[in-house]
Amino acid sequence: MSRTKRSAIFLILAGLLSAAFFWVTDPALGYPWLYDTTGELNIIDAIHQAWPGTAIGFVGSAIVLAVGGWLMMREVR
Repeated sequence: MSRTKRSAIFLILAGLLSAAFFWVTDPALGYPWLYDTTGELNIIDAIHQAWPGTAIGFVGSAIVLAVGGWLMMREVR
């Protein structure tokens, strides 16, 4: 297996793991009890506070997946 293909596989795995991380830690999509440890934080406020970070995380994950997919489909000579 070439170094390019191995790098592509690691990029795809990193993209999938990072997308899973942002999904799990988002209060609207994943597990909201991660944000409500003290009982003082309103879930709606947590959703509004976490949304920009989740959106940026998903976009970054998609970019990493796209680069990994492009490297995987590229013909190495």
